[in-house]
Amino acid sequence: MARDISFIVNDIKNATVQAAREASVQVLNSLAKAGPVWTGKFSSAWYVVPDGGTPGGHRSEGKIYTYDLRNVPKTRFKAGTLYQIVNGMEYAGQAMDMVPFDASGKLERKGPIDPERIKTKGGHGVRPEGGRRGEVLDGPKRNRSTAPLDWFPNYVGGGQLKKDLGVGARKGFGTYKPEGFG
Repeated sequence: MARDISFIVNDIKNATVQAAREASVQVLNSLAKAGPVWTGKFSSAWYVVPDGGTPGGHRSEGKIYTYDLRNVPKTRFKAGTLYQIVNGMEYAGQAMDMVPFDASGKLERKGPIDPERIKTKGGHGVRPEGGRRGEVLDGPKRNRSTAPLDWFPNYVGGGQLKKDLGVGARKGFGTYKPEGFG
């Protein structure tokens, strides 16, 4: 007599959700470490939200926030997107170097930026009008860059996101305890 193994489908779904949660934690911690850390608010404002959900504000300040599974909501497996990772700070687009830095709402870039002059994390200098957050050039120490220019696009496109997803997924699948084999 053949044994019904339909329980395996549920185990696979549950393991997939666990892998997604672990991968999310891995990504959150990498984003917190790679991104700007001036007050610590931005690093603590990363959220894992269900598809269509909205993030909250910052959780703490004064240090780089450390994420764990408590920061990732439990969900049920469904076709499509399980989670989205977003930052809840109103200036997230600027901090991620996706939109120009806007101190007054009226700044426009005047000419090209010489990448050779851009400071790296921790550098002090001048941000050109309309420049992005990470474009801190040599000059008077009026501005500070607390993450390299283009840190977010480099994280996403440079292989670190893929690595973090793999590490988290392996951990999630590796620690999942099947329920159907009781």
